[in-house]
Amino acid sequence: MMAASKKKSKTPKKSGKPNPSEPLPVPVKNANCGDTEEESIHEEDVDAKMADADSDSADNIPDIIDNNSHRMDDENCGQETKKAVAPDKPKKSKKENVEKDSIDNIIPFMDTFYQLSSEDSPRDRSIAAKDLISHCFYAGSASMKAINHKDAAYALTRLMNGLCTGRAASRQGFASCLSTFLRVVYSPAFNGDGSKFGSALNEILQEDPYAQRLNDKTDSSTDDLDSATIVRKKLLSTTEFLHVEGNDSSKSKGGKKMKGMEERDHAFGRLFGILAIVRSGILGIEKFPPTVVEGYVRDLIDLYQYKKWMREPAAHAIIELVSSLGSYARMTKIANDVIIPNLLLSTSTDDDGAPIEVDASDRTKWMQQLTAEQIAVAVNLQMHQHQNNSYDSPLHEPLLTAKTVCTLAAALAATSNVVLPRCHVVWNAIWTYLTEEVQSVDKAGAPLAKEGKTILAQSMMTHRILNSTENELIIEKIIHHVVVVLLLGKGEESISPTHERRSLALQIIQTLTGSKEMNIVIPSSLIDSALCPEVVEGVFLNVMCASGGLTKRKAKSMGAGNDGPGVEHYLKPLTSAALLSLSDHSGGDDLVTRRMAIAKALLTAEARFDSLTKTQTVSSILMLERNVGEILQESEKQQVCELWGSYVTFLEEQVIKAKNLHSATSYIELMYKFAKKDLSTAPAAHARRVARFFMSGSFFDCSSLNSPQADRKTIPKNKKRGKKHDATKATEQSHTPAELSSGFRIKDLLSASDQKSIPQPVRSLMSARFFSIMSDFISTINTQHRGRMTNQFYKGDKSQAVYRALSEVCGICSLLESSGAKAFHYTSEDENEEEHENPMDASGRLLRQVQNFADETLVRECTSSNSNGDMRSQSSFATGCASLLMSLSLQLYTCIKCDQPDKDEEDNTDEDYETIHEYISDLGEIVTEFKHVISNASKIELNDDRENPMALMATLVVNILSSPIGGEDLGNKNPVQASASKLTREVIKMAWSGALSLITELSEHGHASAKLVDEDVMITVIESVCGLPSGAGPDSNAEEDGESDEESAVFVEASNIDMHLDDSKENDSVSAQSDKDIDVEDGVELDPSQLENMLLEDSDVELGESGQLEHHEGADAALAQLIKLKKDAKKAAQSQREQVELRNRLRCAMLLDSLFSASVLKSNVLPVEAVLGSLVPILRARKVISKNIQATSDSTLAKRSLSDKNALLDRLSSIVKEKISKYRCKDESLSSDASLKASAQIYEELSHSLNAADCSCCSIALITALRCVPDVEGSDQVKEIYAEAVKDWSKKKSTKIHSCVFDDLVLRMPSLAAVVLIEPLCNAVHESSASFIKSESIRVLSLIYKHGTVKPQDDAEHNAEHSLSQRAISAMKDNSNKVAFLLTEVLNSKGMKAKHRDAVLNATKLFIQYVKRNEAVSMCSSELIPLKESLESVVKESKGVGTKQLCEQVVEIIAEMLKSGGVDSTTKTVKKGRTPKKSIKKAKK
Repeated sequence: MMAASKKKSKTPKKSGKPNPSEPLPVPVKNANCGDTEEESIHEEDVDAKMADADSDSADNIPDIIDNNSHRMDDENCGQETKKAVAPDKPKKSKKENVEKDSIDNIIPFMDTFYQLSSEDSPRDRSIAAKDLISHCFYAGSASMKAINHKDAAYALTRLMNGLCTGRAASRQGFASCLSTFLRVVYSPAFNGDGSKFGSALNEILQEDPYAQRLNDKTDSSTDDLDSATIVRKKLLSTTEFLHVEGNDSSKSKGGKKMKGMEERDHAFGRLFGILAIVRSGILGIEKFPPTVVEGYVRDLIDLYQYKKWMREPAAHAIIELVSSLGSYARMTKIANDVIIPNLLLSTSTDDDGAPIEVDASDRTKWMQQLTAEQIAVAVNLQMHQHQNNSYDSPLHEPLLTAKTVCTLAAALAATSNVVLPRCHVVWNAIWTYLTEEVQSVDKAGAPLAKEGKTILAQSMMTHRILNSTENELIIEKIIHHVVVVLLLGKGEESISPTHERRSLALQIIQTLTGSKEMNIVIPSSLIDSALCPEVVEGVFLNVMCASGGLTKRKAKSMGAGNDGPGVEHYLKPLTSAALLSLSDHSGGDDLVTRRMAIAKALLTAEARFDSLTKTQTVSSILMLERNVGEILQESEKQQVCELWGSYVTFLEEQVIKAKNLHSATSYIELMYKFAKKDLSTAPAAHARRVARFFMSGSFFDCSSLNSPQADRKTIPKNKKRGKKHDATKATEQSHTPAELSSGFRIKDLLSASDQKSIPQPVRSLMSARFFSIMSDFISTINTQHRGRMTNQFYKGDKSQAVYRALSEVCGICSLLESSGAKAFHYTSEDENEEEHENPMDASGRLLRQVQNFADETLVRECTSSNSNGDMRSQSSFATGCASLLMSLSLQLYTCIKCDQPDKDEEDNTDEDYETIHEYISDLGEIVTEFKHVISNASKIELNDDRENPMALMATLVVNILSSPIGGEDLGNKNPVQASASKLTREVIKMAWSGALSLITELSEHGHASAKLVDEDVMITVIESVCGLPSGAGPDSNAEEDGESDEESAVFVEASNIDMHLDDSKENDSVSAQSDKDIDVEDGVELDPSQLENMLLEDSDVELGESGQLEHHEGADAALAQLIKLKKDAKKAAQSQREQVELRNRLRCAMLLDSLFSASVLKSNVLPVEAVLGSLVPILRARKVISKNIQATSDSTLAKRSLSDKNALLDRLSSIVKEKISKYRCKDESLSSDASLKASAQIYEELSHSLNAADCSCCSIALITALRCVPDVEGSDQVKEIYAEAVKDWSKKKSTKIHSCVFDDLVLRMPSLAAVVLIEPLCNAVHESSASFIKSESIRVLSLIYKHGTVKPQDDAEHNAEHSLSQRAISAMKDNSNKVAFLLTEVLNSKGMKAKHRDAVLNATKLFIQYVKRNEAVSMCSSELIPLKESLESVVKESKGVGTKQLCEQVVEIIAEMLKSGGVDSTTKTVKKGRTPKKSIKKAKK
């Protein structure tokens, strides 16, 4: 029988029609007692579902229902039923058929025991248990039920024996089946009317040998002995082990002493057996003997006291047993009689292992001796305590309170040794004790359905909440005493936070934040305690920011070797998952409050939480990765906006309360990042709020801010003084404008934190980020300007949107000042003099005037019915100038006197302050002049005494871009300047473009405004980009003026240099090195007395009688070092000046971009002389920069400006190729002298170009100049230019001209190329001996002839430029015979490279296609036949397949041409002439 149980049945019997003699399936309840011995016992998930018994019929036992399939086939189902299946029914897979066969086939009884140990899947064990129970019990109806007593008794014994087996999954499978066995045998279906409890089990035990022996010993019948008692004794007998049982027979088995492993298996077998009985549900039956229940509890207590590793499973089993009783009275009795005296009051054992009772009178001492398992049992008992039942001491009072957490903390923290990632049973007991389960509801109070859930409400359908307010204090104590002090080691006693302790702390935090299975939702007020800074740092930051394992060892697995990736922190995967779940479970009823509380806790601990942990935790919690426009539901939008508003409020508080500059910087950066993100969605309310906060805090002292005067009059007068102050404050808040909300917010925060003002470094950062937000706003407008703008804040022209934004900012500044806020801006000494007008007042007056002008133009644009663009250009100019003026005015607030400024910094501030006022004054004058131009546009004359406003505008913007106000100053330490200058540059583009659009629009209406772009304007702009002519710059005499300063600076820089006076030879050699080898870092400060100090330190130095230093050889070495240092200082200063100049030129390049834009070029505003005169300076400047790049050395100083040089080089190339090249002269009466002169100058630059890129730029510039020549195809000077170019290119080895010159001409002006290039290129082919020149010349010729085959397009302008003129057509036709002869000659030449020959073949194909498509071209057979023969010879000699195919195609085309032209006779004559040639060759051979 035992052998049969170990063997699987290969041919199991099929189920058929129910037979009374065979058992039927009965319900199975699976009870799994754990997967491993040392872990807690958990019920395994199985695929079989149980159906409850029908309450009306006690005899009706439901069948087992399987998830995957049912027992549907029956032997009565005939072939007709199988044939009735639809033919299109999908065929089942092989896997599905195997699963169906395994269900339809009943496993033989003896084989089920082997299948119960299957570790493949719980489903296999469930099927085996089902078949075993079906074999032992049968219940079809009230009249058809039976029990196979003998097999049932055998099965009971085998199931208990299997509990002690550690093989595979035996313990889980046998315990699960035993639980179902007992539930079925105690069911009413097999116990009659229930008058005799356990009658079915008694009948089965009559067949059990152990029960018979037990009856013989007691001298009583089996019926007289309770069946439950027999089952317990049988279980104890089967699972008896050494240290628990007092029987001598238990010390050995089969005459041998029980081994340790076998003893452990029996201990776990008893545990699993008791849990199987508990999970069967029979202990909750009312008639079940209480003594047996108490016995099982005592057995579990014995297991608890057996070994330490058995404590947690035994405690878990006790908790489950007590919870299954279902009666408060029974629970109380068992707790008072058994658990309290034997478990809770027995906290230690003596030398023999016997428990020692503890006196519970000292409650504190008793709690200190409790273990975590005892705490779990006690807490669970008190959770089930009923008001009518009370426990004995010490459980008569609550064990877990706010006062006792400190006492129990050590025991709770000791549970960190539990294997990861499982949590000790005591924590589940504590959380269950402190919380209660509730149903999630919506705002209306209705249960929350799944389809009603949104992305914002991510809570479960059910969750747990605290069942009393006192429990909040308990959780706070647990966090402090257990997590912070003991687990993370943040208490007075230093405890190392090991991985295990961090893991337990992480699990506790996960549970409290609702990201664990229990789904606990604690109040938002407790989140600050749960995620206190110590917890965030110890649990999250220290783990996520860890660099790796011990000593940063490298992972050697997977072939990584020593260069593999570093080992990550042991807890990093768990922590990452915890952070992810934290953001996923941060929903709830109070979504905004809860999410904000979590984010606030994380950011309070570390403002850079996301960047340090490299996660998106805070961003996900605050939903910053989402766009409000993507949210469809209005309620969600409101919640997100409210959440973001709370986020900004929190950041404002943190900035003001920051204790150091580092913290303030972090929170300021968070505010700026959020504002930049919010700018993408109009109306950007949060970004505007952040900008107002930065502006109010950085520019003004809001401590004396009050409500506007108009609102103060509404304050009622109260007779009582106490009420007067409150009423005044309430009225001020109620009448506070939204523009002053940030100012009052700062005032309140400063008052709350006992501060007078924001520190100056923090104000500087806030000011810098304010200007950055404004610049980002303009960039956003640039991005969205061409798109569809539906929001009012972004409607209108770009300049109008920027003007509205800056007007709002300046209006707030004015309102703040008028409401009592004091500006921090710089005040010069001249402002205190009464004789002069205050510069701030003068600038403010000009600003208001320009704003009024802009407002007037906007009103006229809106009310005007004219759609020609006059009003639009005027409003664009006015708003651009007003925006520039407001940008300069805002920079006045950045000129702040520092608390302890040095002299240089104070001088720079004074200079910037005066410069800004000058720029504002100049801009006001420019606007006045332009207003005069607008009002008298048709009356402007060249002899007008008024200054040219466009020249003034160009001078002003160039000066601003070249100064620190709109550019940069490498020596300036002001952190605000870079951000403010960026905003200024953005609005300069708008003002400059507005001025150009104004004169362009006026020019289109025939006004004389085109005269505004004169020589002065072009010179100013060109020189700002291309640099000043040599010797004309303002720094030409800078070396002489700065010589004395540099000499004095030499000694200042010498103090921090290590000099060895004895190494005179080495120093002499260093001083003689070339300038390229000298590379010293900047920023070295030297002491003027260093030379004398170095000499005095030498022991050989002696002072003369006069006390002066005598000559010493060390002085020569020191002097040589100082001379070298002086050279280095001069080089560093020169490099810095060069870098500043390059960047200024780069910034001014955008003026040229706008000046040569397509709209300006088409309007004919620019004179031809201005356009052509700018080409040569740009080309020369580009050449100089290219030379400097080529001559750049490897030194650090030289590399600093290399990127700027490359950027400027690309910018100039772009201006020539993409901007000026689109210019088309519309003045037909223009003389050709200016254009030809410019062409000659450009050709001179072309012939001396540096490289191919420089030559290409010169070529395009030359073509641009030639477009302005009237009748360019008939100009002999143009022909001479290109003839000279071809000759230079084809004959000079050191030529600077590249073939791109001819390619550009063919591409851009094909007609001119045909007229001026065909003959020179034919001569180059004939006269040159280089195969490269021949092939390139023929290639260019083929490109010219290719245009003769191109069909005209729909674009009229394109056809006008690319269509061939009659001169070009005639030139191509007249030279076609010559080209054919040259092709034949080149193809017959020997020694040509393959790539050159392929180029000639491609050119031949293009030429033949031209000849074929143009009937006017007359080609005789004497010209085509030699070419055809040459191609045929190439086919014979060539080995390339592609070359042969190309030649054959051309040969076929020529053959068709010859055939269609009727030259067959000529062809024959030629062919006859070939025979003598071959014969001559044969004769020679």
